[in-house]
Amino acid sequence: MIKRLFLSYASDDKDLARDLERSLKAHKLPVWRDEHSISPGAKWFDDIEDGIRDSRGVVVLVTEASRRSEWVTYEYSLARGAGIPVIAILVEGAAIPTPLRSFHAVKHENPDKVAEKIKKALRDQSRAIGRDRASSAPVLMAKENGDPIRATKGKTPELCMEMWLEQVPKETKSVAFEIPDDGIGDNKWIAKRASTRPTARERAFLCDDIQLYGDVEVWASGIGKGPGKWSGSWRLYEALMHYYRSRSYSPGVRAALKQIRLN
Repeated sequence: MIKRLFLSYASDDKDLARDLERSLKAHKLPVWRDEHSISPGAKWFDDIEDGIRDSRGVVVLVTEASRRSEWVTYEYSLARGAGIPVIAILVEGAAIPTPLRSFHAVKHENPDKVAEKIKKALRDQSRAIGRDRASSAPVLMAKENGDPIRATKGKTPELCMEMWLEQVPKETKSVAFEIPDDGIGDNKWIAKRASTRPTARERAFLCDDIQLYGDVEVWASGIGKGPGKWSGSWRLYEALMHYYRSRSYSPGVRAALKQIRLN
């Protein structure tokens, strides 16, 4: 199957999206776009998710409308969590959203120049992702664990999570976690390694019964000698997608992921 570029845009920018699609196709870059890639009667949410996971990269058309779009935010967040290259196309006057600032940005100008820059950005990001994976840096993983905690009427229920690290250097003896949000109680803790014979894929420094209702940033710092000392930060939604991107999941888990994404 030929991998396509997933085009993410706000509905108000449909004409711009069509123009960009034509330019990309002219440069032999196949495109996934909702208007013609979702079959009649299909579950559009599932089709969009599959389109992102199976894509070569996600191209985000950044405008004032897309900055306000929850769906556009969801699409590039899913791509980020799945380790898929993301390229932002900046339309004049639009500010790049903070989560996209670490990705390649291209100014919206001559369509041919934009297409060439996208091809180069894809090559560069694909190489960078390969290097990151080869370096075996620690990766935060999370999964939903059980039913939502009951909440009073009108409030968002808390979700119970399990959170752990993979690809942790064997020299790391413990990890200091922090959720930099003063509204969360007990937002700092230290987890010790459970196994005396660590492996790269173990659920190291497992933290269970983490209760949260929305997306937060998670900081972690390795405590140990040499390569055992490191630091990293992740979004909770990104950590969840690290776990769920290659797994099927129930409607309950899908609802929990949507709640985290939107809060």
